[in-house]
Amino acid sequence: MHENKYSLVTHAHDHRFLTLRSLQNPQGRTRTGFYLIEGIRHVARAVQCHAPVHSVFVEPSVLSNRFGQKLARRLRNAGVPGVQLLPQLYRELTPATEPQGIGAVLRRHWTPLAGLRASPASLWLAIESIDAPGNLGTIIRTAEATGVGGIFVLGPGTECSNTARSSADPWDPATVRASMGSLFSQKLVRCATHDFINWARNSGVAMVGSSPGGLLNYKALRCRPPAVLLIGGERHGLSDQLIEAADFMVRIPMRGGCDSINVAVAAGVLLFEMANQYARW
Repeated sequence: MHENKYSLVTHAHDHRFLTLRSLQNPQGRTRTGFYLIEGIRHVARAVQCHAPVHSVFVEPSVLSNRFGQKLARRLRNAGVPGVQLLPQLYRELTPATEPQGIGAVLRRHWTPLAGLRASPASLWLAIESIDAPGNLGTIIRTAEATGVGGIFVLGPGTECSNTARSSADPWDPATVRASMGSLFSQKLVRCATHDFINWARNSGVAMVGSSPGGLLNYKALRCRPPAVLLIGGERHGLSDQLIEAADFMVRIPMRGGCDSINVAVAAGVLLFEMANQYARW
């Protein structure tokens, strides 16, 4: 970048930098309602999807990509506030091995369950107790690729955290990065499990659970849309509450010596199978 009108942050005690760094942890994100993204692709996707960009941060010495420079100017000219960081400060805000010199602060957005409608041909996803942010981000990316209408993040309550059955945070930097921008186009609904079950039943949405012990081979599933795929976590799988509520419990048959596969891989196999079936209805 040949010019920058943003003020320069030169030390780690600057309150502007401290605010940015606080968004790397869940407490800071919950307190402020904001989260961080970093990289040209992520910022560009956020703008494309009209995600609520609150502010930007840049490091001009590594922002050499012409498209990235144009993107930074576009945001600055649109009046989006921002700061310029010294290289060592910028690197503290990104896990990327090759930082790209532009990042942004976005406002978290949860779609309320009340008033949510399921169209007749829609496919939904509900996730419970996903532990790894990278797995969650990959699942969100797959959900976009299969045309999922929305993702339910299930737990004991609307702001569940630090509980055995809570899921990884969709706004975690590792989740955001693994989603490759798909996060910005998805409806995310955080709700208690019993509220989700009531919504599915009242909306006529079939619930399809996944488990290594499921009675039905996923290829044999014949389920009319609308439907929601239920995915449990890496360690616990689905809760008894969801297993009991499910209309179908499917399994992915294993060959060789392993008895299960990565949860993000399993979600991809099942989502593509259901999406392909529904395309033929």
